[in-house]
Amino acid sequence: MLVNIDEIKIKKRVRKDMGDLESLKESLRLYGLLNPITLNERYELIAGHRRLEAAKALGWTTINAQIISVSDKITLLEMELEENTQRSDFSQEELIAGYTQLEKLKNPSFIRKVFNWIANFFTGINEASEEKRREKATNAKRLLLLIPLGIILIAVGAILFKKSYISTIVHVFSDTTAVVLIVIGLLNAARLLLFKRSNR
Repeated sequence: MLVNIDEIKIKKRVRKDMGDLESLKESLRLYGLLNPITLNERYELIAGHRRLEAAKALGWTTINAQIISVSDKITLLEMELEENTQRSDFSQEELIAGYTQLEKLKNPSFIRKVFNWIANFFTGINEASEEKRREKATNAKRLLLLIPLGIILIAVGAILFKKSYISTIVHVFSDTTAVVLIVIGLLNAARLLLFKRSNR
């Protein structure tokens, strides 16, 4: 739940040094608060002091927090110690593997880009608004015309090549273009089918 930062009480805590908050502030700027802070029912801070201070430094007025029913000092101290000792940093190998994966996601290969485009082409059908769905369905219907257009282009190219009106290079180019048109048309046919099924 969202809590007004001004209402949060910070009692005496084990951690005195907040350390460098710049990287944490940058993370909050880019991604928001990934893990809520923890408060008790009196809005006393249990865990997340550095996150809270970073949010304050950014000028936040509210912060996401989970509220738990704990009041006795022993449990509060145990929870603060547990939260700060049980965290495990990534090993060097894990960091390298993580950043390698991130680099691949940011700079995918051509095949991956094609795969992602096809995946994105078919996703979001159920989530789109009714108006967007109608617009996408209309566009898909229009693109179905590419299938007969591609077939005609193949037939015309074959006739012209047979009669030596066009060169081999032009014939190959026209056939390649026709295949691309047919594939796009078929993809839109599949997309249109999904639209119809999702409307049932």
